[in-house]
Amino acid sequence: MQDLVLGFLTFLCCLKGLTCSKWSINSQPQVNGSLGQNVILPCSFTHPKQDTYTGIISVMWMQENKKEPVFQCSLSNKTNSQDGNCTQRPSKRFWLHGNPRKRDLSLAISNLQLSDGAKYACRLILDYEKAQRATELIVHAPARILILSQYLELTSHAMLVKCIAQGNPVPDVKWTLSSGQNVSATTERHKYMVMSSVQFSEQDVYTCQAVNSLARAQKTFPPDPRSCSAPLVATGVLASVLALGLLLFIWNLIRKRQSERGAMENYLGAQQVKSSIYEANETVYANVRTLPPDASAQDKMYSTWPPSEEARAEVNPRFQSQRRATKVHPATAPTAPVESDRY
Repeated sequence: MQDLVLGFLTFLCCLKGLTCSKWSINSQPQVNGSLGQNVILPCSFTHPKQDTYTGIISVMWMQENKKEPVFQCSLSNKTNSQDGNCTQRPSKRFWLHGNPRKRDLSLAISNLQLSDGAKYACRLILDYEKAQRATELIVHAPARILILSQYLELTSHAMLVKCIAQGNPVPDVKWTLSSGQNVSATTERHKYMVMSSVQFSEQDVYTCQAVNSLARAQKTFPPDPRSCSAPLVATGVLASVLALGLLLFIWNLIRKRQSERGAMENYLGAQQVKSSIYEANETVYANVRTLPPDASAQDKMYSTWPPSEEARAEVNPRFQSQRRATKVHPATAPTAPVESDRY
């Protein structure tokens, strides 16, 4: 009956435009998520002026122990206005899943990490009022062993085997020895991690087992050679591929060098042939005027210029006959008159 009366009074106040009661913001007290998965932190609000409010809506999500918000944005509550920066994703993992104009401020988180497990505050700011509500996010993770190795304790100078496991709930660590003896372990627990150490002996094989409500994991030290066979095979195959690639690269490089050397030798050979041709031509031109003793008449004719009449006669018979016709015989040659002796 009291709720009905308060509701009726609130309705009357809203009709008159008055703020007669504080508006509310709602969220889930606890949200569960899984490691590596996505999760949504719901948050919604109501206020007396939600049908007439046209001011700015500011949204902010805070994580405990952090000064800066994991997400924040602002927008106007007018229907024809832009969405502001509330639809943007400044972070790859945190963004606003809801619509503030529809009074939904839900936050989405992708690829959950164990460090995301914390308390979050959904904060809303209007022109005339502000409010916030907290939500706790719990990230569940199956048990797994991060490290199992041997190390030297500096204070006691003893050889120990350390096992570091992680999970949420925090896993329990158990040790078993190949000899079947009981072993006392030193264990330290943190928020999502547990570290356990035992004294090392070369006669034993140590098995560390981490168990929580979600999974069970175990490793052995020294490692089983069979468990290392697959990585060794993969490493061998990778090394073979790399060696083959290196050989192919060297072979292609050698072929390229040989082709370049052959092209250079062909070029030098062509240059030598041209030089020989030039030298031969120069020798021919130089020996045009120098003839051997048994050269022909034509060679003698052109060895000197202009040619002599003897050379022309030897080459051209016509010229020889003309020369003979014009030649005066000594018997028929006219003689000068002889004057008689005057007495």
